[in-house]
Amino acid sequence: MSTIAITGLRTFMGRRLAERLAAEPGLRLVGLDRLRPHGLAAGVHFREVDLTRPDAGSELADVFHKEEVDVVVHLAFRREPTPDLDGDHELETIGSLHVLHASAGAAVPRLVIGSSTMVYGPHLDNPNFLSEAHPLRGHPHAHCVQNRVETERLVADWAARHPACAVTVLRPCWIVGPTYRDAVTRYFGRQVVPTLMGYDPLLQFVHEEDCLDAFARAATSHHPGVYNVVAPGVLPLSTVLRTAGKRLLPVPPPILYRLRAYPSQAQTGDRPEGFYDYLRYLWVADGRRGWEAFGRPVYSTREAWMAAISSKRMRSYR
Repeated sequence: MSTIAITGLRTFMGRRLAERLAAEPGLRLVGLDRLRPHGLAAGVHFREVDLTRPDAGSELADVFHKEEVDVVVHLAFRREPTPDLDGDHELETIGSLHVLHASAGAAVPRLVIGSSTMVYGPHLDNPNFLSEAHPLRGHPHAHCVQNRVETERLVADWAARHPACAVTVLRPCWIVGPTYRDAVTRYFGRQVVPTLMGYDPLLQFVHEEDCLDAFARAATSHHPGVYNVVAPGVLPLSTVLRTAGKRLLPVPPPILYRLRAYPSQAQTGDRPEGFYDYLRYLWVADGRRGWEAFGRPVYSTREAWMAAISSKRMRSYR
């Protein structure tokens, strides 16, 4: 019987991964979060831990030791940024340090970290496909992305000092699907979608089930290293929007950034460049290494997007 501990149990990925793995024979699931989720799947043992507390590291180490944890899957990250920049940093970066220290203290054999291909950053000089070896440049006006960049650097340093623990880092691109919701899906869900005049970048998506498959396989098999989690194929932004039946509203970048400055900072704590630059410049990732390790996704980028918009249309008929 192997024991897998999942931090961030109340996140979309944390809860869905726990539900999926709880059905697997030979696995014992321990879910950790600040509050117990409603309707938690049978077989998932909940332990209350607040990663923003100063003593979170010792609490985690005690849980990992008592539960005899074999694998830690760390998913306690924001699905979208909040105006509380310090709070987000405390949870995502300092909270990750607590997880690392606890894993070392309890001698956990394997650690899986959730990240994002957004850590590469949208840049004019990016190559067509970014490999896992590409530098993490993030975006200076996307604070949660910068938290992920800092976390990955801390994880890399920690892994070099703790070779007995096999560390896996998964970087999904934008996730779409019938049940996944975040700021990106809300942006694409508008009837009239503002775009940056003169820019039509290539985008890639991964279906929520394919993303969960990758995390489940990383949690249950030995694959140390860093992997992009993306679907095959790309789509221009204009095709993404027209396929969904949206109206495009091209706006010159300086004007759009000026118009969105106050609402963006009020909602996310970031300047609008921290989101819209990802709809301006290239940041497409190479998925071959991840496909070799975890299997080729069932859905291509186009199919993942079609599945997302089809489910939304079906809900409108109910």
